[in-house]
Amino acid sequence: MPEAADRWRPSVPEIMTAYRAHLANFDFHPKYVDQRTAVGARLLQTIEDLDWHSDQVAPHLVNLDTRANGLVTFLMLFGHLRPGYPYLFSRKITPLVREAAFSPLAGAVDAVREAAGELGFTKRHIEAMVPLVLLRLLIQTGKQLRQLTVDDLAAFRAAVRTYEVSVGKPLRHWTVSLHAFQNTLHHLGVVATPARHRSARSPSWWDRLARVPQTPLRTTMARYLDLVAATHRAATVLGYCATFQTFATYLGEHAPEVQDVRGLGRREHIEPWLVWNRTRTRTRPDGTEQPIGQDHRKNRVLDIKLFLDRITEWDWSEAPTKRLLFNSDIPKLDQALPRYIPREQEQRLLAAIARLDDRFYRCGLGILRGTGMRIGELVDLELDCVHQVPGQGMWVKVPLGKLRTERMVPVDAATVALFDELVEARGRQPLLPHPETGRPTAFLFVRLGKRMAPYGFRDALARAVELAGLRDASGRPLRVTPHQLRHTYATSLVNAGISVQALMRLLGHVTMEMSLRYGHLFDSTIRQQYDDALAKIKHQYSAAMLDLPTREPGSSDPEWMNSHTLKTRLAHGYCQLDHRQTPCPFANVCERCAAFVPLPEARATMERQLGDVRLLIRDADARGWEDEMRRHRDVAERLERFLAEMPALPTTRKRRAAP
Repeated sequence: MPEAADRWRPSVPEIMTAYRAHLANFDFHPKYVDQRTAVGARLLQTIEDLDWHSDQVAPHLVNLDTRANGLVTFLMLFGHLRPGYPYLFSRKITPLVREAAFSPLAGAVDAVREAAGELGFTKRHIEAMVPLVLLRLLIQTGKQLRQLTVDDLAAFRAAVRTYEVSVGKPLRHWTVSLHAFQNTLHHLGVVATPARHRSARSPSWWDRLARVPQTPLRTTMARYLDLVAATHRAATVLGYCATFQTFATYLGEHAPEVQDVRGLGRREHIEPWLVWNRTRTRTRPDGTEQPIGQDHRKNRVLDIKLFLDRITEWDWSEAPTKRLLFNSDIPKLDQALPRYIPREQEQRLLAAIARLDDRFYRCGLGILRGTGMRIGELVDLELDCVHQVPGQGMWVKVPLGKLRTERMVPVDAATVALFDELVEARGRQPLLPHPETGRPTAFLFVRLGKRMAPYGFRDALARAVELAGLRDASGRPLRVTPHQLRHTYATSLVNAGISVQALMRLLGHVTMEMSLRYGHLFDSTIRQQYDDALAKIKHQYSAAMLDLPTREPGSSDPEWMNSHTLKTRLAHGYCQLDHRQTPCPFANVCERCAAFVPLPEARATMERQLGDVRLLIRDADARGWEDEMRRHRDVAERLERFLAEMPALPTTRKRRAAP
């Protein structure tokens, strides 16, 4: 036996004694125990001279019967055998889980189960994580739970990838469990960093420009990105990176001779690219082609123009010899109004959001509508973002967002209840590094030990649209984005009369022009001036000028009643309007107003008015004027109610003549 093995491996009799004691934990028949120990002893004789902490022993452990596999499970759980990941990946997990409770690994299993439960993992996820990752990792490394490192996890991940190649299929359930296991270790304080998302990018801008085939051009672009990353937000630099890759791909397909910036020409390359950028499309998930949006096209031109102008200003040797892009090349944007959600659709949508099963998405979408914040600001909210100000109610601290400003937004009781429900659903979660500062931060939207991404809220909103049955003219589900909830929030405040200055503070705008866009949606001043002007126009154009029949002065009521006009009976007179004109919106406005209180002495006048209105109902019915008939009926019902509530006129008795 090798000398190295003597330092860590007990003798065969000691192993068999411990193995028999281990089997006593199970309800096995004594005869079966004897069979397992006998088979185990023969297996030990076969592998006795091998290094049990290497893959030398793995070939001797293949195709063993159940009784022999029992000893292998015991040796692995008690730290005597490390057969390598390929063997561990091929072993069935059931015996490992069943017997781990009676092994030195029991404490680690309990700790991981408890921590994963605190993070919100379901029982199904926990029971998969323990055998797939935890037990195999502890067996192969021979470490205690709190001795594990990020390097151990990386070695496990590399082993899974190698095993995927050998079996010819992806083992995503293992990588998902490993991701969850690292977050659990971070929650326990075992490792300092949580698991990186699978979409996490390389920190090197050279690596991120992988789709730029021209090496000199890629070098210049990577140098530029490294420099602007020192003064710009990461999202901005990522936008530059995407633009560069699109631009380089175009050059590779249409001008392969261009390898660097100095090889660019205005007429040969830039102008055709501007035309291509204007007409290019993207492929949607359903396979259909969709034109690129205006903002996207404009940003691509701006990014390339800034790139060329800056490297020229910085006097780089790679800069072009003359100016290639001008301000006139920047696409002009349509000045569209904010896309708010109409009231009827919003009511159905909010009712559908309230029926979502996931509390995180249900509360998150409700908070978006109740605060008007952006989706990026929502996922960046911290656990202590709600503040109570004495005498001023509850406020939410909105974190740094698109315009790099923080702000405080007042919230009502219903929105505060959503925050309370979120805190309850979140439970105890680990501190995660802030993407901007790197400081450990208690984010509000954390689940399973990792931050929630904006795309999940977009998917949840799409499900709510389906539940609400909102569809466009073609019958497809209506496209509603989380940002439209912000537009709807602002529009409702504008309609309620909020000032532009207050709206600017609530939305976090840095210029008044940004907030004025919402004021242009429903400008009450414009509406009032329009109504006033329209009334003056109607007054200027008399019925005689329009060649409309009028009621001649002194004509009797029957003649007026039989005229082919839109007629209105008022308490103090009549109104007539030709049926070809728009009905007056102020007709009988007083009689239909909730604040109207008739005088008792006007009873006789109202009775005469009611009689004429009943005649007008029959007249409108005979002419087929349904709208007029409904209006007259409404007035008649109001008059009848007034008359029923008024005291009857006193009856005067005739005095008997004196004899």
